[in-house]
Amino acid sequence: MQKGETIIMAVEAGMRTSMMHFMGEGDPLQTLITESSHEKDIAFIRIMKRDGDILNQTGDAPKVKLSQKEMERILNSDTPIAHFEKTTGTFVLSKRFQTHAAGSRMRMRMGWQQSQLGDRGQNLTEGIISIGLLTKEYDHARRQDVHHAMFMGAILFLVGGAGLYFLFLYQGMRVAQSTLANMKLYTDNVIESIPVGIITLDVEEKIVSYNRKMEEILGRSLENAKGEKIQGAFPGCSLDCSALCNAVLEHSAECSTGDGRNVPVKIGGSSLISNTGEVIGTVLIIRDMSVIRDMEHQLERSRRMAALGKMAAGIAHEIRNPLGTLRGFAQYFGNQAAAGDESRSYADLMVSEVDRLNRNISGLLQFARPREPQFAQVFLDELITRIVALMEGDFAGHALHFHWQCTAGITFEADPDLLLQVLMNLLKNSIHATPAGGEVALKGSEDEAHVRIAVADTGSGMTEQEKEKMFDPFFTTGKTGTGLGLAVSHQIVEQHGGFFEVETTPGERTAVTVVLPKKQGGA
Repeated sequence: MQKGETIIMAVEAGMRTSMMHFMGEGDPLQTLITESSHEKDIAFIRIMKRDGDILNQTGDAPKVKLSQKEMERILNSDTPIAHFEKTTGTFVLSKRFQTHAAGSRMRMRMGWQQSQLGDRGQNLTEGIISIGLLTKEYDHARRQDVHHAMFMGAILFLVGGAGLYFLFLYQGMRVAQSTLANMKLYTDNVIESIPVGIITLDVEEKIVSYNRKMEEILGRSLENAKGEKIQGAFPGCSLDCSALCNAVLEHSAECSTGDGRNVPVKIGGSSLISNTGEVIGTVLIIRDMSVIRDMEHQLERSRRMAALGKMAAGIAHEIRNPLGTLRGFAQYFGNQAAAGDESRSYADLMVSEVDRLNRNISGLLQFARPREPQFAQVFLDELITRIVALMEGDFAGHALHFHWQCTAGITFEADPDLLLQVLMNLLKNSIHATPAGGEVALKGSEDEAHVRIAVADTGSGMTEQEKEKMFDPFFTTGKTGTGLGLAVSHQIVEQHGGFFEVETTPGERTAVTVVLPKKQGGA
C-alpha cells in the first residue's frame, strides 16, 4: 500500500509540475520536490551541487552541507547511500543527480516539448539529491517489536519453565511408577513364597486375593473363587472374621475344600486399615496342618510303640519261662498216654498252641529290642532277585501274577537282612490281600538322594482308618497273623532314616513304597 501510494503521489506531483512549468510558473525543480514532499514521513528533499551548495530544499529542516569526502562517496556510487543526520534527527538517503544549471529555465508556453527536446543534453550539471525521512513511526514500530519480543520471550520462558516443570514431574512420575512396580513385584514375590496361605477379604467378607499356597489349600484358582464369600470357599468351616481379628491365638478348624478334601488348618486374622483409619477389609493367615498332623500321628505312634516295647519286653521275659515248663509237661503227658487216647491229641494241641504263643512272644521281643542295623553296600537288583527266589513259591501257591522291575546298578547303604525282612513282610501282606488271579508287582528306582522300593497289588485296598492304623502293633485285617510284621518293618525303616509312602483305593489296589537314603549318617 505504502509503495503504491508513493508511486501515485510521484505521478501526481510530476503532472502538477509539468502543468505549472507549461504555464511558466516558478522553478520546475523546486515545484517537483515541493509536490513530492507532501507525504507525512518526508522531512525534507534537498538538491545540492557538486561543491556541496544546496540548490533546492523543501521542509523546515536546517540546511546542512555535506563534507567533501561524503560528496565524493555519493557521486562515485551508482546506488543510493544512507546515513543518519544527527543535526536534523532524520534518516537521509542520498544519490547522484543531474539537473539544469541556474538561468536555463524554459518559459515558453507553446512548443515546450520541442524546446525541451532541443535543449536535451545542454545546460545539465551533476549534483546530489537527498531525502530526509522521519523515523518516528519506525522507532514506534521498533519499540513495539521490542515489547513484542519481550512479551514473546516471557511467554516462551513461561512455556519453557512449564515444560521443564512438567518434564520434571513426568520424570518423577516415571521414577515413582518404577519404584511402585518394583515394590509390587517384591511384595508379590514375598507373599507368593510364604509357606502359609494368605487371603484378603473386603468389608463384605468376599475374597479379593490370595497367594499360591492358598490355591493349594483351597484346591482352586483365584479366578474361580474371586468375589465369593469366604464361607463358600471353605464349606463346613464356620469363620467369624471379627472374632479372628480380636483373638490372641489362632483358631483350629477342619475345613472341606472345593474338591472334597478335609484339611486341618489354623486360622489367624487381622483387620486391613486404610490411611484414614477406616477398616477396608480383613487379611486371613491360614496354615495347612496336614503335614504337622501326620508328624504328630507318627510321633504318637512312635511313643506308643516305645511304651509297648517296654511292656512287651517285660511280659515276654515273664511268660517265656512258664511256657517252656508248660510245653515240657504237655509233651510228657502226651508220651504217657496210650496210642489212640484222646489225651495224646489234647497234649499235641497244647504243644502247638504253646509254640504259637512262643512265636508271638519272639515277635514281641524283636519289636521291643530291635537289632542294630549292620550297614553295608547293597545292590538293589541283587536284593530283589533274592526276594523273588524266596517268594516265587508263595505267588504260585496263591495263583497270583507276579512281576518285578529294577534298574541295574542302583546301590545304597543298608542292612540287607533287615531290609529283606521288611520287603518280605510287605509281599506277604499283598499275597494275603489279593485274591487268586490278581497281580503283585515289585519295582525298584532311584533319584538323586533316595532309593524307592514299591510293592503294589490289586487286592482289597484299605480304608482311611485302616491306613492310619496299619503300622500299629497287633493291628491286622486278616484272620491269621499277629499284626507285628508291619510294626517291625516300620521300626526297621526308621532305623535306616527312611519312611513309607502309602497309596490305596478301597476294593481296588494298594501301593506301599519304602523310601531310603542312599547314604547313612548324612554322608
